[in-house]
This record gives sequence, C-alpha cells and structure tokens, in this order.
Amino acid sequence: MAKGTPRNAPCWCGSGKKYKKCHLNRESEQGLPLQALEQTMHQAWKLKSCLHPAASPGVCNAIVSAHSIQRSRVLHQMVDSKKQVLTFFPMRRDDSGNIKLHRVEWRDASTFTGFCAKHDASTFSPIEKVRFTGSKQQCFLLGYRALCHEIFQKTGALKASPQVRRLVDRGLPPWGQREVQEFHATLTAGQAKGLSDSQELKTAMDTQLLAETYQGFSSAIVEFEGDLCISCAGAMTPDYDLGGNRLQTLHDDRTLDSLLFGTAVTDTGGAAVFTWSDKASASESFMTTLLNRTTDQLPGILVQFMLTYIENSFFSAKWWDSLSELHQSHLAALAEISNPYYDAFHFLNSKLVPWKVTKISVH
Repeated sequence: MAKGTPRNAPCWCGSGKKYKKCHLNRESEQGLPLQALEQTMHQAWKLKSCLHPAASPGVCNAIVSAHSIQRSRVLHQMVDSKKQVLTFFPMRRDDSGNIKLHRVEWRDASTFTGFCAKHDASTFSPIEKVRFTGSKQQCFLLGYRALCHEIFQKTGALKASPQVRRLVDRGLPPWGQREVQEFHATLTAGQAKGLSDSQELKTAMDTQLLAETYQGFSSAIVEFEGDLCISCAGAMTPDYDLGGNRLQTLHDDRTLDSLLFGTAVTDTGGAAVFTWSDKASASESFMTTLLNRTTDQLPGILVQFMLTYIENSFFSAKWWDSLSELHQSHLAALAEISNPYYDAFHFLNSKLVPWKVTKISVH
C-alpha cells in the first residue's frame, strides 16, 4: 500500500499531511474502542450558529438548544414516568456491535444549537404556540425546521470527519487502513454533496420564509386518531418509490430532490406532514405511491418510514414495550439501515401503531 513512501511525501490517504505525520507506523498504534470513537466524533462536531437567513452577529448572540420537534405539543405526549423518551439517535452500538436503544430526557430530545433565542421564538411560534390546522405556513415551517436540523447534522459530520479518519484505523494492518480510508472518503464525499443539495434547497426556502409567502412548495398531511407515540423531524432523499421504481440515483452529480418530514399534534390525535419543492419530481412520485396505499396500511408505513429515513426520531417506552419482539427487531433493523430497498415497508402487515387515518390532504 504505502511501502516505500517517503516520510516527507503527502500521505496516501489524502489528509494533506506528510506521511510521517499521518499513516507512518499506524498499524502499531493502539486502536480505540467503538464507544471512544463515537464520543470523539460527537465532541468534534459540536456547533453553535443561527441558521436563520437574517442572522447577524449583533442579533444572534444567544444561541439556544432549539427543538427540531415541538416540545410541549409533541414530545410531552410521549414521556414516561421519568419524563424520558426512547430513541436510536444518535446511533450507538453495544460491545457486540448491535444498535442501542437509549433514553433521553424529553426536554433534551431533538435539540440542536442551530438558532438563536430570538429567531427560534419568532420563526416557529406558528407551530409552537398555535393549534395545528395544516395551514400552508405551518407545513412550510415544519419542513423548514427539519431541513435546518439536517443541515446542522451534515455540517457537524463533515467537521468531525478529519478527526474520525485520524483515529478510526489505528492498529489495523495496511490493507485494512486503505479499506477504512476509502470508505470514509466516499462517505465524506456523499455528506458534502448532501450538504450542498440541502443548502440549495434552504436558499429557496429562505426566500419564502422572509417574504412570508411560502410559494413553490407542496405539502401532504396524513391526520390520524390515536396517541402520538412516535415523532420525528428530518429530510430524506427518495431513490425508490414504494412500488420499487427508481426515482433518482443518489450518486448523481445533479442536485437531488429532498422530502422534508415532521409531525404535529391535532385535536383528535396527530398528523404526519410531508413537504417538498414543486420542482422535486422524485419527491412527488414517492408521495404518490405512499398516498395510494390504503388507510389501513398507512399507519404502519408511516412508522417504518420514520425509523428508516429519519434518524432524529423519538418514541414512547409504553408503545415500544407493547410491540412484539419480531416487530421491535424489524424496526431496529430499519433504523440501522440507510435507504433500504423499497420492499422493507412490506415486511410487516401487522398494526404497528394504534392510529386510525381520518383525513389525507395535499396542498
């Protein structure tokens, strides 16, 4: 691999450092346990900045832990006796490498330091302090906040990437170092492309946010009766529809279509809210196949959609404990897999949540 590489030559891994300062003798270094690597990664990507388009140093001095999911209206619906909710996010693994389910204090769930106090309060008051009616403004804001959370996560991941790549292959033989570095180089390139696409979408949404017109975006709302026992906020890039038809190729150079998602509490239960650009044909096609499912199928599909595509998902212990081991294993597997094949949603026909769809609207 790097045999005979001059000590002062650029390292083969592309870090920009000299070989002697990077991979020389890395196979003899002590490897870090998985949990230590995860802790290092999360420490490295901590950010504090206001993502509002009108952000400025003189206005945005107090960055807060903003909620990407409504706190009092949504998260409070799912707390247990200890005021906690369950989640797989951020993804952690046990000593055997299996994904871990963990508890989070409900006031800390879904928070990110992506807005200042002023802009967080003023921008999202129509969904935090007003009853959800499915207005165009409310749907837009749910999608916008989900997108900002996605941008925050991608920015942090890219910030942490050099640190992760410096540590992740310690103690591995030369061929193992190359495999790990090639994997992370591909992952980083994908994250950078995803961030660029998300920022392009945010620019379009910023214009509508400032103008308070909310034009050029469509939304679909699935309302249901029953406890809102699982909730999330995030963005996904649909590559297949629910019929198995390819919509877009994820490694294309062109800007990829995104689908934004959030949840809200209603007077009789809850609502799943999808938002997408009117120019996003892939998202439109994905939604067509999803909304064509029967109202009996939709609750189960929505739960699987959330855990499959949106890492920023939280749910109640009471609901999770009510599931069979088969259902729990299936949902945990979906949370672990990125962009699985479309037929993952068809694995279970059982009723996963106590929801009854009452209304579907698109505008």
